[in-house]
Amino acid sequence: MHILVLVGIAVLPPVFFLIYILHLDKLEPEPLRLIFKMLILGGIAVIPAGLAEIFLGVVPILNEGGAAGGMAKSFLRIAPIEEGVKLAVVLLFVWKNPNFNEENDGIVYVGTTAVGFAMFENILYVIRFGLATGLLRSMTSIPLHTFTGVLMGYFVGIARCAPSTHDMKKYIFKGFFIAYVVHAVYDSFVLSGTAAAVMIIPLVIVLFIFGFIYLKKGQRLSAKRWSSAGSGACVTVGIEAGHVHTAGSHLNAGSELYKESRSRGLYKIVISRILFAVSAFFWFLLIAGMATRQGANAASLPDIIAGGIIISVIPIVTGIVFEISFRRGKTTIVHRP
Repeated sequence: MHILVLVGIAVLPPVFFLIYILHLDKLEPEPLRLIFKMLILGGIAVIPAGLAEIFLGVVPILNEGGAAGGMAKSFLRIAPIEEGVKLAVVLLFVWKNPNFNEENDGIVYVGTTAVGFAMFENILYVIRFGLATGLLRSMTSIPLHTFTGVLMGYFVGIARCAPSTHDMKKYIFKGFFIAYVVHAVYDSFVLSGTAAAVMIIPLVIVLFIFGFIYLKKGQRLSAKRWSSAGSGACVTVGIEAGHVHTAGSHLNAGSELYKESRSRGLYKIVISRILFAVSAFFWFLLIAGMATRQGANAASLPDIIAGGIIISVIPIVTGIVFEISFRRGKTTIVHRP
């Protein structure tokens, strides 16, 4: 029973993120069988990623301790492999599928693969290290994997409907590079062995914000493509020498207008920015205090971090809610008659 509880704790957070991603994909939802396939393949991808990381671990510079060693491991060993296998799963198993026919599908398929990867990895960690690890990862590494998948997926979706091979490769690389850098920075903080590890908290908060922004961007692109005046499904033949066929123009910019109302709900963005600024200042003071403490007991560090999370979680979550609410109300899709 204890194992079942741990597995449940490991599985529920990524499932929640997956449900939300699928919830936003309303206009042209993807087949559940394909979603399930990408979820499983994302989980399986943990195995080759782990083997590759073990193999690279024999390189001395990629197996050192300390802040410099942690950065080398993060940028040269962990992040490129883990983000690379997620991208490879999508390019190998769903890129040419006819159901991958709009920009938002990139978010759905890469995001689902990332959730599968995070879920299986989380199960392994939770079974090995216990409940506390599962709870901590649900607030840090699960959002990391999910939202780097969302960010990469947004650009992979743009690449799927790109008008040329050059643009397609450019957007795929851009998406991978963004996910890789964010992941590497996160791991650098975690593996630094210093008080800088607490910086993963503001980093994850920023990831939440940008993740939700790009989820909504993907949803708007979907609305464009499937509107009555839109260009319809995009059809490409994959990454091949030569050219890419597209059905309709790329993002037919004239099909819809986006009308922004900056004054309505402005109080929401003011409140959210104040809450974020106060929270950031609080964490700055907390980190500075830990860095200057003389003879501090290392065992007290987790308690300090936990206390900081408890104190700041309410203003941060409130700020995120106001931020999302403002951005949702700010843009109204206006169809041409």
